[in-house]
Amino acid sequence: MEATRMHARSPTAAAATLAVHLHAGARRLVQEQRPEEALPMLDRLAQLPGHDGAAAILRAEALAALDQLPAAESAADLALAADPSWSAALQLRARIRLARGQSRAAVDDAAAAVMATPWDPGAKALLGTALLELQCFDEAIWFLGEAMRAEPGNIGIKTRLGQAFMLAGRHGPAAELLAHCVELSGDAPGLVALQAQNALLAGESDAAEAMLRASLAAGDNDASLHSVLAHVLVARGRIEEAGPHFTVAARLAPRNGYLAHLAAAANGVGTDRATDSYVAALFDGYAPRFEHSLLSLGYRVPGLFRRTLERLLPEVAAGTAKLGPVLDLGCGTGLVGVAIADYLGGPLTGVDLSRGMLDQAAAKQLYAGLHQAEIGAALREPWPPQALITLADVCIYFGRLEELMQRCRQGLAPDGILLFSAERFEPDDPAEDGWRLCHSGRYAHAPAYLRHCLAAAGFGVLEWREEDLRLEADGAIPGLVVAARPLGH
Repeated sequence: MEATRMHARSPTAAAATLAVHLHAGARRLVQEQRPEEALPMLDRLAQLPGHDGAAAILRAEALAALDQLPAAESAADLALAADPSWSAALQLRARIRLARGQSRAAVDDAAAAVMATPWDPGAKALLGTALLELQCFDEAIWFLGEAMRAEPGNIGIKTRLGQAFMLAGRHGPAAELLAHCVELSGDAPGLVALQAQNALLAGESDAAEAMLRASLAAGDNDASLHSVLAHVLVARGRIEEAGPHFTVAARLAPRNGYLAHLAAAANGVGTDRATDSYVAALFDGYAPRFEHSLLSLGYRVPGLFRRTLERLLPEVAAGTAKLGPVLDLGCGTGLVGVAIADYLGGPLTGVDLSRGMLDQAAAKQLYAGLHQAEIGAALREPWPPQALITLADVCIYFGRLEELMQRCRQGLAPDGILLFSAERFEPDDPAEDGWRLCHSGRYAHAPAYLRHCLAAAGFGVLEWREEDLRLEADGAIPGLVVAARPLGH
């Protein structure tokens, strides 16, 4: 009788033993950075009754390590389906969403994890990190501070808190924390680079350069050191010296599109356009101070756009007609929307690669829709025919403009207007390309080339004005403000 009972239990016992072995084996493989080998074991584990949640969270971790982020998020969703308050799964999904650029969703997950396990400093540190991505500096500092108080010896948390102080413009506390982290970690290159970046932002470029050169002299050949040193040299007006450091940084971080573009600019390599990662990284970091910085440089493009529309559409300027729909490509923080808000009679839609910029634009409450997308991809969407498409300081991130102009032409109503700005230059050699990648990382265009692109796309020029667009250290930036309409109207 006892043997019979033992035999009846054995399949369940065997399944439980198998589950333990599969889970332990898959966990070990993920920890050893062999996630691909773990996936078949997790497939088998998921087939055992009652183990689908454990398999799903490990699968999410393995897929995230393989950079298969959409699939990783789906696996985390499955892990949370059975237990929505599972803190470990919420934290994992928050990290995955951060990696995907979904900062708001990551904040929601991290906040839920903090509520589920309020004693967990890792959850608070993660929430602080996610808030930092949203430029919510005071909130990020509070949660990171709470996490540091719980784990005062955690250099990772302390470093992130120093970064939060730096980004909030509180450079004194940032310097103190980062110096302590450098002391504890033995001059880790990434920490030295962050320390030097804080010094640069605090206006102490000489100290920043000294830190970086000392680290490089000690044999630390790290992309972050070369990148920050290059930015320091640019800030000090030593552009030629910066080029080799951008080049080395790009070589040491070959998947970093931001560094690749700056290396090309510094070395005069004429790439066709700036990488999406360069534009997104540039403006995500720039978003909180973008408007103040531009306005302090006498940025004129939104006002120039408004005056152009006044001349071309006097009935709109007089208030007897309205404008719309309008597609604001590269909308940034919404300065063009502000400039033309009282002219609108249809929806204003903004498109930008930078989530940080779109958040700033959303706060103005002018846009019917805001979309995070690359401009070429956005123009392939089935928008209704637009009365106006604007490109304010967008062409400066493109070398070749033929395709962009053609797609704008396709998105306009037959009597619609394309309105854009461009930085201009005159080629020294008639055989030279009609565009040039400058040391600034921006593109300038020859007037003849712009006319060619417009004509090839089927546009007729309505207005063509040479204007200074803004100031820089070496003077005014010469540019063009151009309005065009599809031929035949």
